[in-house]
Amino acid sequence: MKLVDLQREAEHLSPEERRKLIGFLVSIDIRKDRAELERRLNDQAPEGWIGLKEAERRLKNDRV
Repeated sequence: MKLVDLQREAEHLSPEERRKLIGFLVSIDIRKDRAELERRLNDQAPEGWIGLKEAERRLKNDRV
């Protein structure tokens, strides 16, 4: 099914069904984000590490 088909179908959902769909889609993103975060935290390979100065530079550039 194409995205445009899903969008058309979503237009016909009741408000409650739309809220459930939104919750489902958000939960998918949260699970994927959590899995990526766990993967990064568990990565022991030093080649993936950055120094404090580089972390500060990235944070400054991202305005975090």
